[in-house]
Amino acid sequence: MKGRSVLLFVLLLITSCKQEATPEQTSSDGYFSIIQFAEDQWASFHGQPYNLVKKVYFNGTVDSSIVIATDMEWSPILKVFFETDISDPKFVDRYDFSSFRDRETTTNNFYYEAKDAKLYTKKLHLMVDYFTDKIKSIYIEAERDTRLGTKTVKLFYTPMETISIQEKETSKTGKGKDLRVTYQFL
Repeated sequence: MKGRSVLLFVLLLITSCKQEATPEQTSSDGYFSIIQFAEDQWASFHGQPYNLVKKVYFNGTVDSSIVIATDMEWSPILKVFFETDISDPKFVDRYDFSSFRDRETTTNNFYYEAKDAKLYTKKLHLMVDYFTDKIKSIYIEAERDTRLGTKTVKLFYTPMETISIQEKETSKTGKGKDLRVTYQFL
């Protein structure tokens, strides 16, 4: 009887574990999907009462506050990440792809780099734990030329630890803008 209870517990544990998206779990015929990964994270953690430290660095000044995840406006954060998504089949063959295993960090690393300088998303680097296949971090670089200058975006996400959004704008007409917003999960 005790053996059956243990077996039932193990089966329930195995079937109830939610798997995180890995680079092999891509959108149909495309590359890794930031949008799908964010949807999976949202489904897993939405409504949880996480507190975060929000720090805003703007042109040399710093402001910080404590925010509650359930009270935050997530759409501007998600929008910045979604704009860098390269999972659409139109991007196939427009990025160089490489992968390597890092024994020091126990990760498989997947790296996408734009072949065309006109593409918005320039680099996407995923670190995936090679024991669990869970994403440990995502780093993205994007850049867009405008008629007034250049906007560079650097994004970093470590699941349930850090969200970092850095935007730097250079202007042909004067002073640019340097903004970095970080969220540290408590």
